[in-house]
Amino acid sequence: SPNTDATNESGFSGLPGGGRDGSGDFYYVGDFGYWWSSSEYGTTSAWDRGLGFNGGNAYQNDDGKRYGLSVRCLRD
Repeated sequence: SPNTDATNESGFSGLPGGGRDGSGDFYYVGDFGYWWSSSEYGTTSAWDRGLGFNGGNAYQNDDGKRYGLSVRCLRD
């Protein structure tokens, strides 16, 4: 609750930490979580993934590298 669409079948409990724009302002804290991918979209952008607090969908975005998004560290 309130997200009845989510299953957590991946085992990743992503919290909605929002992001930080190029000016240093925070946005969507408590509503969305964004995590950088290791894949570039271009010289100034990279792919990221987003999860919404109230829905079961995952999103793919391309954002400027000057943005502050979360990272997920994985261990081999």
